[in-house]
Amino acid sequence: MHLPQNPLLFSAPSPTPASLLRRKALVLATLGIALILGGTPALAQRSSPSVKPDGKLWDSGAGFQFDLKKKKEKKMRQSLSGMACTLDAQKQRVCLMVFDEGAQARFAYVRKESLDVDPEPVLFRTIEGELDGEDAATDGRYFYVTGSHSAKRSDCASNPHSRHVIRFRLDPATGRALRSPAGAAQGALVDYADSGRLWHLMQSQPELQAHVGERQCLGAGQQGINIEGLAVQNGRLYFGFRGPVIQGVAKVLTVDADAFFKGGDSKATVTRLALGEGRGIRDMVAVKSGVLLLAGPDDDAAHQDVGWTVSVWDGQSSPTVVQPRQLATLDISGVKLRQCDAQIKPEAITVLEETPQAYKLLVLSDGLCDGGPLAFTIAR
Repeated sequence: MHLPQNPLLFSAPSPTPASLLRRKALVLATLGIALILGGTPALAQRSSPSVKPDGKLWDSGAGFQFDLKKKKEKKMRQSLSGMACTLDAQKQRVCLMVFDEGAQARFAYVRKESLDVDPEPVLFRTIEGELDGEDAATDGRYFYVTGSHSAKRSDCASNPHSRHVIRFRLDPATGRALRSPAGAAQGALVDYADSGRLWHLMQSQPELQAHVGERQCLGAGQQGINIEGLAVQNGRLYFGFRGPVIQGVAKVLTVDADAFFKGGDSKATVTRLALGEGRGIRDMVAVKSGVLLLAGPDDDAAHQDVGWTVSVWDGQSSPTVVQPRQLATLDISGVKLRQCDAQIKPEAITVLEETPQAYKLLVLSDGLCDGGPLAFTIAR
């Protein structure tokens, strides 16, 4: 490894080769200790452009309807937290939308600067309580949905209903869930599988086990686990963590998707990503060059103003801390809230177009009715 000469370390007159070697060893040891302690002195954050939305909030018509009392329905509409998009046989983009309230999902079509909400409910019938659904992904065969696996934010109470990962078959003709019998409205989801094994799998990973436990609070102090990102690529599921984040380093757990649901060896790995102080993973989506990462405030209240960034990671596991390439900081300061909106917290992304020059992204937010869709064009 070549180390640039630092005048504070290498200013002694006529140093001997042996003394130079000792000093270089001291520098390397210092860097190694810092990395062991969780720091990332060798991974300086790359500056990136601030990018504003391409236009105003998209229209969603009457929005998502849940047959709930008015106050509860508004809360549901403001709780969109993840999406997974594909193309149907007519090349229309259709997305599964998940919410961190209740235990159901919806589909919506992406039109030109608008969302066309499909009224068909997707009910997760195996979950009796609140899933706290945080994200969805698709590989073209299945849809995948994950709960947060985290404790309650308000009082640190355990929430076992959030410890589910769900998979069901995608119908390539419609781009929506395949039903049994085929085409039956609200029929059973074909190949529906509901696994609770991720909780125990995380407890077996040295990088995560200290953060997985009953009544383990989020944020500063206990740094309990909180999953908010999900992607799938090359047969592997990627779970992205909003927390724990320690000294600017977040975590991603990857597993073999088929083995995970069939009870086999899922070949789990954990990779540490340097996203910046106070930033955790808020969403993930697979792209040709790897995985796009939406990062934003972690679970520590002191970091709520760190802002949101988009980065790209090659998706490869590593035993050392990885520095994703930061592409942009999202400038949402000029977004005007509507009457139905509460606040803007970007939590879901999908790629509308990928060219050699740029990604055109659709970003949805928790706190905005129906996700408050916003388009961004981000240079690669």
